[in-house]
Amino acid sequence: MDNKNKIALILKNVNELYEEYPGTTHGGGSVVNQNLYKELFLEQNIFIDIYTFTPAKDIAQPANVNIIEIYKLIKPYDKQKLIDYIDTQNYNKVITIHPADIFRGRLLQSHSLLHRIRNSQLGIKIFKYIFLQKKIYNTKKIYKKLTSKDTFIAVSNKIKDDFAENFKIQPSQIKVAYPGCKRIYPICPEVIKNDYPTFGIVANSAFNKGGHLFIAAAGIANTILNKKFKIIMIAPKFKTDIFMKLLVNIYNLQNKITILPKQKDMSYFYTNIDYLVLPSKNEAFGLVVLEAMSFGKPVLVSHTAGSREIVTYNNGFIFNRNSFSDLVKNIIYLTKVYYDDFDRYKNLSINAYETSLKYSWKHFIEEILKEK
Repeated sequence: MDNKNKIALILKNVNELYEEYPGTTHGGGSVVNQNLYKELFLEQNIFIDIYTFTPAKDIAQPANVNIIEIYKLIKPYDKQKLIDYIDTQNYNKVITIHPADIFRGRLLQSHSLLHRIRNSQLGIKIFKYIFLQKKIYNTKKIYKKLTSKDTFIAVSNKIKDDFAENFKIQPSQIKVAYPGCKRIYPICPEVIKNDYPTFGIVANSAFNKGGHLFIAAAGIANTILNKKFKIIMIAPKFKTDIFMKLLVNIYNLQNKITILPKQKDMSYFYTNIDYLVLPSKNEAFGLVVLEAMSFGKPVLVSHTAGSREIVTYNNGFIFNRNSFSDLVKNIIYLTKVYYDDFDRYKNLSINAYETSLKYSWKHFIEEILKEK
């Protein structure tokens, strides 16, 4: 063991690492966690201690992985005792994924509360401050305890900027490591022109995700265009989302939209769309963007999403999330490109696929393991 790199991975629930489809339950963050772990244990010269707050299921572990249940190690649990213990173990790198008050190479995966509140409308801003005041106070108190040893890994520059601004973290303490995506096709899938373009979107009922916004924009685009388009939307709560159903009816989109439940395997979704739309107001990164690109699908991404940093005029489009009309214009434009300039669409598809090749989980872990 002396000649191996020792890595400590601290997380809330170790069992998330073994789920067959982690994103269906816990979202993109869980996908990142799982692939971080997979890439770590594939490195045979690395020994990993996984510290978990949740008892581990009886699953066979690789020889270079050791699971430590924190509540058994520290009785009764005390955060400082855990930190002190970890500091005595001479790890080459300590990566903390979930517990907000334990740092040392913490993996940041979401925008902070302060960022979300600051960018809300006045009424929503007041509402959030009232109900989240205690949580904001506690979070601020935690971040005041930062030391020069505390480093952070952000999945986009957007997240890096949010945390540097909100919690006064020095930018030099935050490293950006873009996530990767699962490789399905060794070469770009053949780009075939269908009778009409299909826009794909993954959106739950939260207004932050932009599903309602997209339906309204698509409805207006539909009244302006004399060209047909379709929509495939993964919306697990559509049946109970009265407002979303109302928008579909108001804009007469019933025959244009296909609603899918939460998907374990996203292959059907990506294969059957022509554009992926990410209209989120706040998105740490947005793994669906990279995944769609790996299927050769151009993307339309809001300017507030972390994944906008990998989008160029060669592989997709960026719209202003603060401008409803800009989203409408982009839907119209992308539809016209598909009908009237399919050679350009084909180039966008190929470039999208080639962009996805630049981002792998192996590269993600290499960036994390680099020295400051």
